[in-house]
Amino acid sequence: MKKRTIFIVGLATLLYNCAVYLLYYFESTAEEGNILNLKDAYWYSIVTLTTVGYGDFYPLTFWGRTIGFLFVLGSLGILGLLVTELSLGMSNYIRKKKEGYFGTKMENHCIIIGWDSFSQQVAQQIVKANKDLAVITDKREDIDKIQLAFPKGNCFALLTDLKKYENFSKVNIEKAERVYLNFKDDSETLVYAINLKKTYPDITCVVALDNMELKSTFTYMGVEFVISKNEIASKLIASFIFEPNAALIAEDLLATSTNDDELDIWEQKIDKGSKLQGKNYFEAFVEFKQNYNSVLLGVSRKGELYKNPNHLLLQTEDVLVFVASEKEYRLLQPLFL
Repeated sequence: MKKRTIFIVGLATLLYNCAVYLLYYFESTAEEGNILNLKDAYWYSIVTLTTVGYGDFYPLTFWGRTIGFLFVLGSLGILGLLVTELSLGMSNYIRKKKEGYFGTKMENHCIIIGWDSFSQQVAQQIVKANKDLAVITDKREDIDKIQLAFPKGNCFALLTDLKKYENFSKVNIEKAERVYLNFKDDSETLVYAINLKKTYPDITCVVALDNMELKSTFTYMGVEFVISKNEIASKLIASFIFEPNAALIAEDLLATSTNDDELDIWEQKIDKGSKLQGKNYFEAFVEFKQNYNSVLLGVSRKGELYKNPNHLLLQTEDVLVFVASEKEYRLLQPLFL
């Protein structure tokens, strides 16, 4: 194909130069001719082929006009070619942009690998929480579904082979906060997690399993958060059966809040220099309730979660888990800095 293209381009170039030379040859000998040298002939051909047509040069002889006519016909072909190429170029650019070809600069965002109705529900909760989200899928029809479901711009979609891990740099995977692996089969999820961790060892993965007997295997392979789909559903259903009011609150807390007054469960890391550093957990609990009408639930330290501990001095890099409305959450932010 490449050789054929080179041959066609070479032949077209040769014919063009021959036509220009013949135009010069016939017109330079004509009485009152105005195309007197090759420079004039090339200028006339370029102006004609590009459909500009200044009219400063024009052929007078029969053969000169015949060659000029061929240039006019050629201009139609070139114009059509330019319009076609421009249209194709714009179409390819729009398609590549739509499919995530040019990547995103999102940071501290969430990533979902694998798209279906379940991952769409997960995505809705992430986007409602005002978190940036990137979705990686290998199905072109999913791109339209994702962009239709999340039109506001905080959800980026990438179409690629799910095994071409090097392409995941386009969603800035190394700077993502969490990566959720969404596959139907637990074994497939395990193999995928292993291969993904080989390429990006520092990412934090989340998986949801049907068979929780595999949890230790996933944890051993470096998957930080392993959740049971069935266990979560069964616990919530059981709670609705024997303690429905508690279940309603739990369901409300699990769902992302949609306005400033709704309660939600939050987590926030204590930065260096924060007023919370060195403070007793109980003192922080009282301060959260008295000053911010929020309830402190626990502390995560180096991957270990302490649920409502009795005596614990808070440290830099500790992550506090608490219940608050979105309005109160914003008021609490300076406390962590």
